[in-house]
Amino acid sequence: MNGHIGRIPAIHSAALLMLTVLTGGCAGGAQVELTAADSVELLGASMSQVLAEYHADIARFDEARQQAAVQAFIERVRTDFADNEATEAHAEAFRQALQHLEADRRTAWERYSASLENVATLHEIAENLRRLALDSISMDDDVRRYFGEVMEQASAKRVTNGERP
Repeated sequence: MNGHIGRIPAIHSAALLMLTVLTGGCAGGAQVELTAADSVELLGASMSQVLAEYHADIARFDEARQQAAVQAFIERVRTDFADNEATEAHAEAFRQALQHLEADRRTAWERYSASLENVATLHEIAENLRRLALDSISMDDDVRRYFGEVMEQASAKRVTNGERP
């Protein structure tokens, strides 16, 4: 599991670097924007998969920790079943262990949820890049159409003035 712990910050760093590079170079036109959108979308999908694997690993680890705490409590109670004071101390230690496990689960869930929000942001960025590319294509078409009309009008003026086009 320790290998997974370092994965999340590394992915976030890579995502930030990639987004910086991609959005910095998006002035090149619609094709660049579409390629950037595809890349960001792939990054989001990859992050989703890693997050799901990481969350599953954490859940298995938490389950193992909980089973170990229960087993330790059972063994201590079996050993000290005749000693009420020791049994009470074991019960209190068990309650505290369960509280720590629950706090760790809440923290893991909060981190997982925050990471999922980051993935959703990546998907939103990809969608906006695609929209920007489509707008760019539309604007290019409008510019071509406008200049085509201007050229036709200029050509028509020359013909009506007796000039050669």
